[in-house]
Parts: sequence; structure tokens; C-alpha cells
Amino acid sequence: MTNLTKRLALPVLLAGGLALSACSFTGGTEDAAGPATTTTPSATTSSATTSPASTTVPAAATSAASGGTPAPESADPEPTTAGGPDRCHTSELTGSLSQGDSAAGNRYATLTLTNTGGEVCTVYGYGGLGLVGQGGSVVPSRQSRVAGPDGSGGSRTTLQPGQAVAATLHWTVVATGPEPTTGDCEATPAVLTVIPPNETDSLSVTWTYGPVCDMGLIEQTPYAAA
Repeated sequence: MTNLTKRLALPVLLAGGLALSACSFTGGTEDAAGPATTTTPSATTSSATTSPASTTVPAAATSAASGGTPAPESADPEPTTAGGPDRCHTSELTGSLSQGDSAAGNRYATLTLTNTGGEVCTVYGYGGLGLVGQGGSVVPSRQSRVAGPDGSGGSRTTLQPGQAVAATLHWTVVATGPEPTTGDCEATPAVLTVIPPNETDSLSVTWTYGPVCDMGLIEQTPYAAA
């Protein structure tokens, strides 16, 4: 799963029906359910039927992350039952990060989205990710969607108020390609911008894990019940 992206300005990824992709952020938001462009093998965004092909967000190039398993495309279908719960909107969610394992230049964290609204809602897929530096400065940022532990692109999770979904993030701290091998490989991010699946508005989570090498590439599994 590859395809290098160009570095772009403010990280706001589209969160629409996409498969495994490594996507750079652009300065604006677009409909998360926008069309994807298929690419051949060589980071924003969301998620429904399966397909092994990798795709890119419109107007964003892609790149593959090493060691990841391509995830099937997954886009959130509309509720099939009349009166069923709507998808979780950004305004109903709160994000948080917790550090995971680390080994041989690899780092992991768990990204959690909690339903802090007053209604039942659903989450399905990946959404978008992007890194921002101190004071809103530009930081290289790419997202690569990888399959979950069961090899799929995820399934719909219904959240009661107070319940949460989580995704695993993986990145490297080893300089890659033209990155310097002494000092920091990239600028240090201060914030992780998160667009929930099939949304266009973002929420911000404090990033305290240092630089992300390989030009800001972060692998993400689909959201699943926490």
C-alpha cells in the first residue's frame, strides 16, 4: 500500500467512503463522502463495501506505509431501519489519545472517540487524520488506512451516550528518504486533527509523542468498540 503524498498546508482530511490510503491534508474540508480515485500500488478519510484496491482522497496524493495490510474500502451506509440512529457528528464526539507500545523505531497510540452528546449514534470506518505544529504551523502529515485485527475495514458500531470507539495509530521515528538522520526527522506536531467518519468538521487532540518520520505518515485501523 503506497503512493507518496506531497506536503500540504493545514491538515484537514476528508472523511468519506475510502479504503486504505495515505493522504496528505489540505487547507479546507470537503464532503467526507466524496468520490475516491483508484491508484496502483508503488496520511483523510472515511469508510463501506469492500474492495482491495487502494484509493486517494480527491486533490491529495497517496503513499504506502511499510508493514501495513491494505484495508478494504468501507463507507458508512445510511441506516436501513426507519428511525434508526444517525451517524455520530463531530459536535457529539470528544477525542483523546493514549500511548501504546513502542519497539525498534515503531510507535503506537490509541485514538478514542467518545459519544458526549445526548443521543445514540453510530460510527463506521476510518475518518481523517492530520498533524499540526505549534501555533498552527505546517507539519508534514499523511494518513494510511490499514485493516483491523479481523482483516476488514471495520463494521458499524452503535454508541450510547458515554460509550466510545477506538482506533490504533502506528508511525515510525526512524528517518526515511531525504529526512535528516541527526536531530528530529520532521517538525514536532502539537495537535492531531481528527475528522470522524463521514464528517467534514474536525476536532483537535493534543499530540505529545514527538516527531512523526516518513514525512508524517500515520497508519490507522478502523474504529471499533472501545
